[in-house]
Amino acid sequence: MHRIESAAEMRDLIRRGDLPDDPHWWSAVISVGQSALVGAESGRVDADEWASVLVESLDVAALRALGVGETALRRMIACIAAMHYFGECAGDPVRDPELVFRHFTASLGGSTEVYFQRYLDTFASALRENKRVRAGEGGDLRAVSAARSWLDGTRGALTQMCRELASRLAEEPRAGGLERTGEEPGVSLRDEAALWCALLPQIEGVRSAARVPQGIE
Repeated sequence: MHRIESAAEMRDLIRRGDLPDDPHWWSAVISVGQSALVGAESGRVDADEWASVLVESLDVAALRALGVGETALRRMIACIAAMHYFGECAGDPVRDPELVFRHFTASLGGSTEVYFQRYLDTFASALRENKRVRAGEGGDLRAVSAARSWLDGTRGALTQMCRELASRLAEEPRAGGLERTGEEPGVSLRDEAALWCALLPQIEGVRSAARVPQGIE
C-alpha cells in the first residue's frame, strides 16, 4: 500500500481479482484515497483523479468487505467534496448530482418504503439482542455491532444527502420520468429527495420513543 504513488496505480490495484476481503485492508485503501482527495485544498493536481478512485474503492469495499453501513456516508461525503472542489459534471458518477443520488437510493433499497421498513426491522432486532446481552441471556454482540453500523451509516448518509446534495438536484421534472424510473408524473429529483428527507424526523421519532440505550445510539 505504501508504494502506491498515483491514482492510476491505486485504480489498477483495486481492480485486481485477488484482493483480500479483510475490512482493515479496505479501510486502509479508503484512507489513502480520502487523504489524496483532501489534498485538493492544498493544490494537489491529481486530487480529481483520486476522487474517482476513492469512490470506486468504496463501491468495491461495500461489496467485498465493509458493507453499505461502513461506506454509504463516506461515499456521499466524497462525492459532495468532489463537486465542491472540482464542480459538477454531467455523466460523472462522482460529480453528477443525479447519478450520486440514484446510487444512494439504490444502496438503501430503491424506495423510501423499503429503506424505512428495513430500518425499523434492523433497529428492533438490535434492541432485542442488546437487551439479551444486558440481561446476561446471551445475545449476539457482533449482530448488534453490524446493525449499529448499518443504522448509523445509512442515517448519516441520508442526513448528508439532505444537507448537501438535495439542493443540487434538478427542480424540474425530467421528460419521460414515468417510463424511465417509475416516478409519478411531475415529480422532480428535488421532490424525490424531499420524500427521502422526510424520513429523518420519522427515524428520530422511532429512536426517541425507544429511549435508545448505550451501544445502539
